[in-house]
Amino acid sequence: MTRERGFTLLEVVLALVIFSLLTLLAYGAFFVGHRAVLKGEREADINQRLRVADDLIARQLRSAVFYFARYEDEVLPYFLGRQDGLSFVTAAPQGGRGTGLAVITYQVANGRLTVEERGVFTPNDLYDPPADARVERAVLFEDFSRIRFEYLAREDTESNWQPTWDAREEETLPAAVRLTVDGLESIGLRPWVRDIPLMTIAYGWGNEEFQEAPDDELLDSSEDDSADATDTDNGGGETE
Repeated sequence: MTRERGFTLLEVVLALVIFSLLTLLAYGAFFVGHRAVLKGEREADINQRLRVADDLIARQLRSAVFYFARYEDEVLPYFLGRQDGLSFVTAAPQGGRGTGLAVITYQVANGRLTVEERGVFTPNDLYDPPADARVERAVLFEDFSRIRFEYLAREDTESNWQPTWDAREEETLPAAVRLTVDGLESIGLRPWVRDIPLMTIAYGWGNEEFQEAPDDELLDSSEDDSADATDTDNGGGETE
């Protein structure tokens, strides 16, 4: 009589253990590879957003306008800079038709860098914007630990960057703005630094020879032009 050979309990247990180990190794390799792919995609997305933010900030700062505004019965240039943001007038707006002038404000808050753009303004409301001003807002960049802005005076040959810049006190615009981003994993947590010159200053506009403020008639004319532009944008009717 022929006896059929089967598997012993020990052989079955060993086979299950080997199969489990192979499964765990395969899953571990897949999991590590999947995490590497996700990390690479995330870093690529962060780098892309940083490049977009850098391009926009650099383009608008290079196109900063030496724009005069009224402040407490004085006529002074407009530029406000802090470590956590800055505000200025640019000839390179992002919204609307992408032409004309706009007030740009970059602000760091709650781990995000936001940009605000106001296309309708007058010399009278630059330093004191109305509460109902029409402003376009967007989140420009996140995934960082800190962003700070610094400012360089045109006559400073020692490259002493200042933490703030108020055109009401300086009576001019800075020669350059430094943007520093900390906490980017994609570049090994090293600070990412970008120095952006303001072409208005670099090419002579706004220096001592061109800092005479316009008289009231010119400012009034500028205000009228802004109002006319607003009416045109709204089909000649009243603005909202």
